[in-house]
Amino acid sequence: MTDEQAVQKIMVGSVVAGRYEIRGLIGKGGMGEVFLAHDLQADRDVALKTLHAKYSQSRHAIARFGREVRLARQLNHPGIVKIFDAQKWEYTLFYTMEYIEGKSLRAWLQQRRALDLGSTVRVLCLVAEALEHAHRITIHRDLSPENIMVLRDGTIRLLDFGLAKIDDQYVGLTVVGTNLGKLRYMAPEQERDAAAVDHRADLFSMGVMFFELLTGRSPLPGQKITEVIPGLPPSADHFVAKAIARDPNERYADAREFREALLAVYKDAQAAGPLPAAGPPPEKKESPLARILRKLLFWKKG
Repeated sequence: MTDEQAVQKIMVGSVVAGRYEIRGLIGKGGMGEVFLAHDLQADRDVALKTLHAKYSQSRHAIARFGREVRLARQLNHPGIVKIFDAQKWEYTLFYTMEYIEGKSLRAWLQQRRALDLGSTVRVLCLVAEALEHAHRITIHRDLSPENIMVLRDGTIRLLDFGLAKIDDQYVGLTVVGTNLGKLRYMAPEQERDAAAVDHRADLFSMGVMFFELLTGRSPLPGQKITEVIPGLPPSADHFVAKAIARDPNERYADAREFREALLAVYKDAQAAGPLPAAGPPPEKKESPLARILRKLLFWKKG
């Protein structure tokens, strides 16, 4: 059965696994689709995420899916979305999680182009607190603004812990196609050997997001963030360089150290005077070709 045929079985009004009534499509991603569903047994709304049919046809992917979901269900932190159930239904692997009303950090950023320092520090400190808890059990491996949800009350939820591991056997296809937009968040060692990464790969992703949230763009190799936003303190340059060091041994040791260093940058900025405005000063519009070359340079150079 093809991916398309499998997906056609899940539509509004259908009941998945005799339990989950599909109410609507929330979104699509590189690994599958997310639906709003109503759990008929628990009488609650949930988000139901399906994985593409290729995964359900692989024993390796099914076993890894089970392991990663079991680990994710052990995570109990207000900043991490709760996983309820996971199973294979006909040709589809799926899991259910708490339904959250909010926007992804990506959507939030697209509305604003860039965030001010205070908002950036607040969001990433919340993410770091969630990672500090999660890293005792597992690593995320796919951190990006797409899987960080910002709720109406300003809190956050991290999605999809460990599930990027399921895609390891398809890494050739992933790097060339599906996840091209996420390569800038991927630590260099993860591209070389996806199975060998540790929690510091997540910290690399956080460092890239710090730069992007403040400037609206990903960093160039060796670029100082104060060159883009002159009002930031010099400690911001040191923070970025350490967070996205190509050698994981040169990065922050853990999420707590990352968070403390981030707060130190904010305190330095406060001490220096008025905080800089969100985003870099106006400049000439970057051409599509220049944008592509900049992203490729960041990912490959080093």
